[in-house]
Amino acid sequence: MNYITETKNEREIQKVNDEINSYLLKVFEPNLSKLLKKCYQCARCSGVCQISKVQKFSPSRVIQMILEGFEEEIINSGVLWDCLMCNSCLQMCPKDINFADIVRIARYKMLMKDIQNLDRSVAHKGIYPLMAEIMSKDNIKINRPLDWIPKGCKTSVKGKILYYVGCLPFFSYDFQDLDSIASSTLKILCQIEKEPLVVLKEEICCGHDLYWGQGKLDVFIELAKKNKKKFEEAGISTIITACAECYRTFKIDYPKLFEDFNDKFKVMHIIEYVFEKWEQGKIQFKNPNSSDEIIPFTFHDPCRLSRFLPKDNTIIKNVREIFEHLKKIGYDFKEMEHNQERSYCCGVSSWMNCNERSKALRYKRLSEAKAVGNKLITSCPKCQIHLSCLKKDYDDFSSVEILDFSEFLVDLIDIIEPDQNSEGK
Repeated sequence: MNYITETKNEREIQKVNDEINSYLLKVFEPNLSKLLKKCYQCARCSGVCQISKVQKFSPSRVIQMILEGFEEEIINSGVLWDCLMCNSCLQMCPKDINFADIVRIARYKMLMKDIQNLDRSVAHKGIYPLMAEIMSKDNIKINRPLDWIPKGCKTSVKGKILYYVGCLPFFSYDFQDLDSIASSTLKILCQIEKEPLVVLKEEICCGHDLYWGQGKLDVFIELAKKNKKKFEEAGISTIITACAECYRTFKIDYPKLFEDFNDKFKVMHIIEYVFEKWEQGKIQFKNPNSSDEIIPFTFHDPCRLSRFLPKDNTIIKNVREIFEHLKKIGYDFKEMEHNQERSYCCGVSSWMNCNERSKALRYKRLSEAKAVGNKLITSCPKCQIHLSCLKKDYDDFSSVEILDFSEFLVDLIDIIEPDQNSEGK
């Protein structure tokens, strides 16, 4: 039976209402079977597969078995829960076969057919995906604490620019100091913008982890519908986030569901926002320290910024332009061996597979970081969480400081007043 490539299965349709089903067809690849037949088994995907370096896993073998009619065996084995969804394979595929999309659809099929094997793969007892599911319910009232908002920063419930925090405040249940990412990002925005920034007390999850990790596409759709409605009611025209996963979700996945999403909302990562303001001559960078010491640092590219965006998206190039410019104020940007599209995954996308195998990947990543400096910058909260977690287990990495992009830049930004001479790029 074609569990993966079949997209209009009546038994599935019975499990979701007609409206949700119409949305589901938008996030399914309609020509998946045709796409898979383009594969000529060069196995380049398996050669670069990051999880295959620490366990037995082969994207090309999975595709081969699907094409040979063994979809049911693949589904029943549960092997597709092991995929990191890092998209390294797509970077090397000469036929542009999106294996992560295959896995995403297969995971949904597995859930619909009660072939789950899911509990063994979801990290941190499934608390965070469960929170997202709860937020999707109509009878749930969200009332987020806003005590992380910096003093003096003006916020509003309505306006043009939304700072979308994401699930960061909830992560503090398990992890420390994450509020610093949110407060640093909002502080940057408040320094630059004259009007109050919108921060929603009733903000809900974007749905990324359910979409990519757990295969709960129907719940993702409910979250997307609720988010779009909240944005419209607040009068939002620009959405800014510091989370790579939220950014990818709003930038690429929501427009698949809502044809007018891109017309109504401009989606920006904080990297893009800072780069744009710098390019416009509205900000420059300063060193708050009086020391002449040169500070080396490096950057970990999250999968969602380096491999999950269209090729014409320049965010990973833009962040490097900023970093190279910081050499003028005493910072020395150094690349790790694996960078940009070749960057290592942190191993725990969508709160999946936080285990010894993914720890082995993080060990490799921190080893690369330490080889070039003791300051590691990233722009994905989950990357920061799990790299920091591994750091605690190994004294070798105790000297490596791990910071979010916003935490790193917040004290380096200097506002250029209209009558002030710009230093330019």
